[in-house]
Amino acid sequence: MTKDKIKLFIVDRDSIFRLGLCTAIAQYADFEIVGEGNISNDTLRELTQGLILNVLVLGVSSHTSASEISSLKFCQQLRLLYPQLPLFLLTPNFSLRKLTKIQSWGVRGYCERNSSITTIIEGLYSVAYGDTYWQVENLRPQLWQNVLARISKPGRLQIEESLREIETQLNNPDLSDWEKVFLVGRKRELLAARWISNRFVTAEIDLIENSSPVDNPSDAGELAPVTPTELAPLPVFEDSVNKTIFEQAVMNIQLGLFNKTKVPLEIDILQPQVQKDLCYLILKRLSDTVNNAPLSNNLEDNYHDYLTTLWQWSTGSFLSQYYGQLTVEEEQKLITLVEQELNPVKSQIFNYIYGIPELFAYLSGKPGLKVDNVIYQSDAPEAIARIEFLLHNFIIHLANAVMQVILNNFYDWEIFKYQLYRSNYKSDRELARFRNQLSWRYRQEIYFTHPQDIFESRHRLFVFNDGKIRTMFIYAPRKEELEQLTGISWLVTIVIEIRDAIAPLVRRFVALAGNAVVFVLTQVIGKSLGLIGKGIIQGIGSTIKDIPNSKK
Repeated sequence: MTKDKIKLFIVDRDSIFRLGLCTAIAQYADFEIVGEGNISNDTLRELTQGLILNVLVLGVSSHTSASEISSLKFCQQLRLLYPQLPLFLLTPNFSLRKLTKIQSWGVRGYCERNSSITTIIEGLYSVAYGDTYWQVENLRPQLWQNVLARISKPGRLQIEESLREIETQLNNPDLSDWEKVFLVGRKRELLAARWISNRFVTAEIDLIENSSPVDNPSDAGELAPVTPTELAPLPVFEDSVNKTIFEQAVMNIQLGLFNKTKVPLEIDILQPQVQKDLCYLILKRLSDTVNNAPLSNNLEDNYHDYLTTLWQWSTGSFLSQYYGQLTVEEEQKLITLVEQELNPVKSQIFNYIYGIPELFAYLSGKPGLKVDNVIYQSDAPEAIARIEFLLHNFIIHLANAVMQVILNNFYDWEIFKYQLYRSNYKSDRELARFRNQLSWRYRQEIYFTHPQDIFESRHRLFVFNDGKIRTMFIYAPRKEELEQLTGISWLVTIVIEIRDAIAPLVRRFVALAGNAVVFVLTQVIGKSLGLIGKGIIQGIGSTIKDIPNSKK
């Protein structure tokens, strides 16, 4: 019976080490090396080209602390990008604490870098066939530690299992704040219990269990590796000066879009993969437009039109992707709905997307970029970082604009409830609550948030950061906008200014009043209470002394 080969991808900082490992593994007919690469974004991009793997082998270098940290960070990125992909690490002589931490990430196996090839092959077989493999040296514990370890093993295993369950629950983005507080407190208690138990027994027995050796699968014809993991391909961009920026944005999106801001966003209702698909759709269309039909130099006149066109196309394509091919009549109705939604979307979203002219000018090839009143060359790190932030903000706002059309017109369609929404947003009550939150958010931003940002000379951006959406603020002069504020928005700036003006006086008054209260309590009332208490004690003492005399 012909068996499928075990497909490997090898990642290591040292090219000579990769070559030697590939050559050694090639001697075993059960393995096939489908690729290898350095610890870099180039390797991550190669992994996004639709590869099919059984195991990814990651070498952790310890030449410097920086190289070790970057290797472990790369490991964490892989776990976020491909949680189902088995990872096998080749590490230096790590402490058991580090190995335990790596194991908690979901790494399936580990060997030391200086292990023999037969040991490494044994570990790869174990991981490829669904088992785990942890190579740990004997620590020669004392006799009393061995006895105590055996007695306490069930309890310590229960602690580890409870910690794993809590970690899994904490990764759920739908947890309420109270649930998170409870789980974090429970985790702290379990960690304290584990730390105390580790003081008395050996860490090896406590934390890492050696997997039993796996027989060579070549001797058992009925065995086969577990189903290989297919790494879903991500958008591919044409070769251009902007390709690296677009690919980096794709990697940031792939890590996740969990909203860590205090601002409710329309895309929060979407399932994680649907969020990514919508952002990919917008980013790919933007890339194709910039590469195939460059924008004109007069960006101030045409970027509004292009933004509207991109939003309309993205809305139609996204609906078609999850609803199905639209008929001619349905397309006409959708066009009419989008036209009706244009003005609200402009007033609530488009008008507050900062830096669109600078972003489009940079992507269309205009040299240089002004950052904080300093002009940088296009390839300068400061310019690239600013463009990436503007691109992140642009994608998130446009995705919100697409979802606004759906939430305003098709929010209760059953096909969207099951294909688009998270599980906790399927009931009509939760949908109504979510839409009300968005409605109040836009009212608050119009009357309070935006005036405050104008008064403080700043712009708020939504950016991707390690699997999360966060907010950042950048300085920009907004004097003209401040002078144009009227009504409630203008009143908000006056209130802020009055608050800033009287705040120092209020603080001084509170401090003075506080000192006066402390003086009265300690020097007047306290001393009086002290004298009264002293008199009471003396009276009790005199009474006790008089008791024997009264008996006589």
